[in-house]
Amino acid sequence: MTLTPDRFYTDMGIGWLAGRKSQEHTENELSYLRKLLMSRSRILDLACGYGRFSIPLALEGYEMHGLDLTPSFIDEARRNALNHNLNIDFRVGDMRKISYEDGMFQHVICMWNAFSELIVPEDQKKCILEIYRVLEKGGSAILEMRNHRSSGPIMENSIDGMHAMPSYNHTRGSMKRLLELSGIKDYHVFIDKFGGRNRLLTIFKKI
Repeated sequence: MTLTPDRFYTDMGIGWLAGRKSQEHTENELSYLRKLLMSRSRILDLACGYGRFSIPLALEGYEMHGLDLTPSFIDEARRNALNHNLNIDFRVGDMRKISYEDGMFQHVICMWNAFSELIVPEDQKKCILEIYRVLEKGGSAILEMRNHRSSGPIMENSIDGMHAMPSYNHTRGSMKRLLELSGIKDYHVFIDKFGGRNRLLTIFKKI
């Protein structure tokens, strides 16, 4: 049986995932994001986890919404939001069928390689189209993931030396092809330092 992302993250736990990012890493990544986000905009944090980005951005005045496949992570995100007296709409859901209305967000962010957990190209296309659907006209999406030299699914995958769910290796070329197949016209795919590491970043806009 193929290990699924929600089963993997449930088994590994929030403490393990949180321990993979230092506060310095998170702050560096938030600093990068702030330069791309319109002030006080409505943002969907797709694959939001336990709220690592959603909560600090909400504290800065952004209207945050979060969607994640793993129920235990959403439960923790809700607890964290309550602890900070924040009203954030956190939902359990699938990025291939986003449970929000058309044109609702100024930005959608999908960080930390979460998009690569979609290993079937048709599912990747569904996700891109769903992100496009929930963006308002002129809104933008930001996807961050590892950069690879060749593209394709990796079925035997490991994280920190442990057996993990399959992942899809994306390159600049494979992301550009995916966006073009999805009918996205306004996009930028590039490599940049994000949180101190070279990462593959994809930004596209709804026109």
